[in-house]
Amino acid sequence: MKMPKSVKRYCPSCKKHTLQNVTQNKTGRKRGAMTIGERRHHRRGGIEGYGGFPKPQLEKSSKHKKKTSKKIDIRFECSICKKKNALKNTFRAKKFEIVKIGV
Repeated sequence: MKMPKSVKRYCPSCKKHTLQNVTQNKTGRKRGAMTIGERRHHRRGGIEGYGGFPKPQLEKSSKHKKKTSKKIDIRFECSICKKKNALKNTFRAKKFEIVKIGV
C-alpha cells in the first residue's frame, strides 16, 4: 500500500485540520534478559520434543493458519504543534511505503 508523505487531517491538540507528516513507527528493540517463561522453556529443553509448551500448530486446519502480514503502526506529526498522533484503526499490509505526491 502506498501512502502520501503529508496528509491534511484533524489535530486534537490544535483542534483544527492541519497538514501532518506521515511516519511509520518501527518496533523497539527487546530490552533486558529473557522473560521467566522463556527461561523455563529453554531449561526444559527448548524446542526438542514436546512437553506441552508451546503446543504444536496444526498446519492443515483453517483455525491455526499463520498470519502472512503484520499490522502497520502509522504516526501523524502535526506541522504546527509538532505533536504526534497514531492511527486508531490499524490495518494489515504485506507492503507499505510512504510516497511523495505532486513531484
